[in-house]
Order: sequence, then structure tokens, then C-alpha cells
Amino acid sequence: MKAHITDLSMFKMWLGEKRNLSESSTHVYCEAVERFLKGNPDIDSLVDYNNFIIEHAIKKRCYHYYSALKAFAEYKIADANIRIRIIENMIKAQVNNDIKMERKYLTEEEILEVINHIKEPKHRVIALIQTLTGVRAGDVLRLKRDNIMPEEYKGEPVLRINITGKGKKRNVIFIHDVVAQEIIMEYITQIFNHEEFYFIELGKMKNRHGNITSEFRLMRMNYTWYWQDLKEALQTCGINFADWATHDMRRAFARRVWERYKDIHVLQSLLNHANPTVTLRYLNQSGLQNVDYHHDMQMGKDNTQ
Repeated sequence: MKAHITDLSMFKMWLGEKRNLSESSTHVYCEAVERFLKGNPDIDSLVDYNNFIIEHAIKKRCYHYYSALKAFAEYKIADANIRIRIIENMIKAQVNNDIKMERKYLTEEEILEVINHIKEPKHRVIALIQTLTGVRAGDVLRLKRDNIMPEEYKGEPVLRINITGKGKKRNVIFIHDVVAQEIIMEYITQIFNHEEFYFIELGKMKNRHGNITSEFRLMRMNYTWYWQDLKEALQTCGINFADWATHDMRRAFARRVWERYKDIHVLQSLLNHANPTVTLRYLNQSGLQNVDYHHDMQMGKDNTQ
């Protein structure tokens, strides 16, 4: 049985209804299936699925291809016996356990030094917001006009930033640092009135790719430009970019929060995690939940009383 690229629109709707995936995950799944279908496979053939996974998923570490093809088989194959046989025998690419779970830790002062070497003004602002609040780079990129507003707190100026995060979770963050406020406001006041986003360059994308309708594609390209700029700044500061990633700004923020409060609930709230097990993963991967116990044992401090 053959499938066609036109099946993707219905598959996308099915993913939203049956799997409740985010827009970005849905897009990634559809891209993987589109690549699979371009090879003109027989979707009832287990060999075609596994050959595709061997060629693309295992060699290139695209581990999501297995999940995408499994979902497509569940959606498209009507014969239950064929569907079950394919899903149960489809090769699953094993995640490489050598991938670093915890990269190099940089202090806030070291990160600010890196930010000073970022060339593009908007990328400096993105990195600054990430550093001060622990927000994901993608969440900053999605900020639309009027999501950043000056306010007052206890008689002092603050910047209120309304974030729409993963799974469309709402989050509100505040910038209290006066210098950071000035840098952010200086940047956003230069944005043209017709621009919908603060940090996504629509005009640049249209010039390169024609009509761009996918917000996910826009964000991904602009994220790539941000990461390239950040990599150059890291290298200028003598830091191997293989030891650092944009998400490590969030991990470094989490470490500073833990060092100050030692409270999992505070950390969960500031990282805007719906599930505390995700917050615990941050601590487990870095070993921070045990660092004070090691300190007390090695330094002879007694906290048992």
C-alpha cells in the first residue's frame, strides 16, 4: 500500500487530536514522515520502515524518526494485523548514552562576559533575558509585541515579560536589574511598528524562502542564527562551544536558584515546570541535590542536630 504527501495534512490533525503534541513536535513528526514518503515506500512493508530508520535515524541520531513512523503506521494502516506486526518489529534507534547530560558550568559573571562578545544586539538581549530568568531560548524568540511592559514593584521600575512556553504554558517573569532594563528597552523601542515579533526577522526569512507561514520554521531559523552568534562569542572567550548550549543558560540559572534557596518548590516555580519530576532531573543530572552533603562530610560539619 502506498501513501502520498497529501496524507500529511490529515496526519497532522490526527496528531493534534490523538497525541496532543505541541506545534513544534507535530512539525518535527510531519517532517520525518514527509522524508519517509518521498522515498515512495510501501507503508505495509516492515522492511521499508526499518531501512529508513537504519539510513536516517541510526546513522544521523534522529531518534524521533522511530516515534514519528510508529505514529504514522498507527494512523494510516487499516489492517490491524499488519499494523501491530510493523509497530512491534520496527527498529528503535538507541539513544547514545555518551551524550553529555551536564555541560560545563559557567557563573553568572562568566555568562555576562560571553554576552558582551555577542555581535547581534537582539541576540545579546535574548541571552540576557535567558541568563537573568532561566527562560528557554525558544520562549524568548516567541515573544510578540506588547509582551514586554514596564511596571513598578515596591516603588521601583521593573520589566514584566509575559511568556508562552512549551505546551502553551503561561509564565510571567520580571527583570529588576536597571541596566538590563535599559538594554532591553533600548532594543525593543527600535523595532518597527509592523513587526509582530521582537526577535524573529520576518523580512529576512521571506527574502530567502518566499512566503513563510509556519511560526515553527521562523523560530527554528532565527534560533540557528542566535546559536551561531553565541558560539562565536563562546570561542572568543576561550570556551569550547561543544561544552555549552543555549539551554545551559537555563541549567546555570537553576543551579544559582538551588544554591540560594535549596527548595525544590521554588526551583520548580521559577523554571515553570508542570511536573516536579522534570525539576528533579535538573538536580539529578548535575548532582546538586547531594553537593551540600558531600561538603559537610568532607569538611567535618555536623548538621544532624
